[in-house]
Amino acid sequence: MKRVFFYLLLAIALTSGFQAVYGSKALSAEAGEPWKVEFESVCGQTDNAADMTVAELKKALARCDALKPKLEALEATPRKVYLKRLQMCRNLFAYLLEGKEQK
Repeated sequence: MKRVFFYLLLAIALTSGFQAVYGSKALSAEAGEPWKVEFESVCGQTDNAADMTVAELKKALARCDALKPKLEALEATPRKVYLKRLQMCRNLFAYLLEGKEQK
């Protein structure tokens, strides 16, 4: 149970910390990029990931997997940042799914 809260807090801290550092100007400048919209949509679900159903978690994992190739096409620095954040979101969804399937 402690691991769930750890991953949840880590994901929240990373998503909110990123916005605080880069501000809304950077987000609005890249808002036209489809991968960015999908990324924010998927990783924005980490706040309520513990309340998601098994089907919703599987869908979130599939969305993470579909988004990964798009992020791998970015330049080096943004690629590293976004791939790391996506992997952390995916790890949280996978961990929660594993826990719910064991019940």
